[in-house]
Formats: sequence, C-alpha cells, structure tokens
Amino acid sequence: MDDLSLPRFLAHYFPTFIGGIFAALFSLACAIPLMAAFYFAGASVGEQATWSVVGGAAVTLVVVHCNFMVVRGRPQWVWGLVGVLVLCLLGVLPTIVDRPHKVIYVLAVLFPLSGLLLLNSKRHREMRTQLVEIRRQRELIRQASKASRTQR
Repeated sequence: MDDLSLPRFLAHYFPTFIGGIFAALFSLACAIPLMAAFYFAGASVGEQATWSVVGGAAVTLVVVHCNFMVVRGRPQWVWGLVGVLVLCLLGVLPTIVDRPHKVIYVLAVLFPLSGLLLLNSKRHREMRTQLVEIRRQRELIRQASKASRTQR
C-alpha cells in the first residue's frame, strides 16, 4: 500500500471517507429538527427554525473543518467528528418521550451509529495512517526545497 497512486488511493479510501462525512451530515439533518422540537418546545416555530439553521450551519462547519484536517494528515481531528456524532446520538435519544415520527427517530439513531462505525473501521484507520505518511513526505519535500534555495 506504500506506492498507491492518487486514483488507486481514492478508489480504495474515498467511499469510506465520504461515507463518514455523509453519516455526520445526515445525522445532523435528522437530529436538529427532533432536538429543536424537544429542547425548545416553548419557543415559537420561527425561533426553532432560526436556531436550527444557525446551529446546523455551525456544526456543519465543524464537520467540514475536521474532515479537512484529517485529509491534511492530522488524524487527531477525527475526535471532532466523533464528538459531533456522539452529540447527535445522545441529543436524540431522550426525544423518544415526545413520540417523534418513527422513521426520523430511527434514522437519527442509525446515522450516528453508522458514522461511528465507519470512523472506527480498519479502512478509515488505514487511510488516516496513509495521510499522515503523505504529510510527512510533503514536509520533507518542503524542507529539501528550502535547503536547496538557501544553497544558491
């Protein structure tokens, strides 16, 4: 696996990577309406919608940033994704009291669990290891380039 070309690398790891992203985004899409209706029951529908959009946008930016940092070879940022998925799961579980729509509730529980499973999969861990190695190679090339410029 050390000499993967870009097309082979993407063919091997991209489905797992994008699956984790979609699991996080679908988790948010299912969790936010349930949580807004449950935790902000006294607020008007307009206020619920406003805070849902603002909160959803903020957490989506967290998901995007964490995935960007993982791609840049910083595997510790996967914990941000784990946090978002756990937050979605733990935030949705108590909403069963309000008797939400069964399909939405099941999806709101299923997506975070599947996202956590993908992030813990062997392939996702391999991808993070490969991305760290690519970052190290990139840093070595950058250092060699700086050294050759200073010698001129």
